[in-house]
Amino acid sequence: MKPSTLAVLALLLLATAIASAAAGDDLSAQTRLVMGSPDIALSGSYEFQTGPEVLEAILHDPIILLRLWEAYRFSPRYKAQPTKGKGIHVDDPTGISGDLYLVEGSGSRHVYLALGALNHRLVPPFRGKMAMALTTTPKAGAIVARIEVYVRMESRLLAFLTRPFFPIIRTVISRRLGFNAADAGTILNDLSLRPREAAARLGDDEGAALLAMLKQR
Repeated sequence: MKPSTLAVLALLLLATAIASAAAGDDLSAQTRLVMGSPDIALSGSYEFQTGPEVLEAILHDPIILLRLWEAYRFSPRYKAQPTKGKGIHVDDPTGISGDLYLVEGSGSRHVYLALGALNHRLVPPFRGKMAMALTTTPKAGAIVARIEVYVRMESRLLAFLTRPFFPIIRTVISRRLGFNAADAGTILNDLSLRPREAAARLGDDEGAALLAMLKQR
């Protein structure tokens, strides 16, 4: 298969990383479906040099991380805005667009649900779902986070046709997850050691709100 075809297939699956749920949908039920019957599942553990209070703040309100991601100019250049509900609308320059929801957030475990759309000139519009479970464990001045990702394509026909390429696509997603975790680690480390410098990258109001939130924790 040509590299360009594999890239298209990878984009199809990566599109599920951000999502928008229809009004009235049961997010918990959707999450159980995706986690219980995924097309692709993968996991990894990542160590962050940060305190539990900082990570808890970010996990409970991930738009802070996304805003800082923009300010640090990391790639891909995610753009985030709060929705009218409790979601976060995210746009990715690769053509991914949708809303992200926190479904469960208690103690050391946080679960998010995403349904997303990919609009790219090389492929027809594509939709899918992703659930991500993140479990944290303290480790000598750091935090180890185990991230589990479950992907389910909305079109069962497309899922069937692309099944032979799932191992390749899983590798692509895993690599991107690793890169994103490394950049997120930079932000978390700065929030722990240099919170005012990190907050200064945001606007005055957002920076002040970030510092106030970290102080509360």
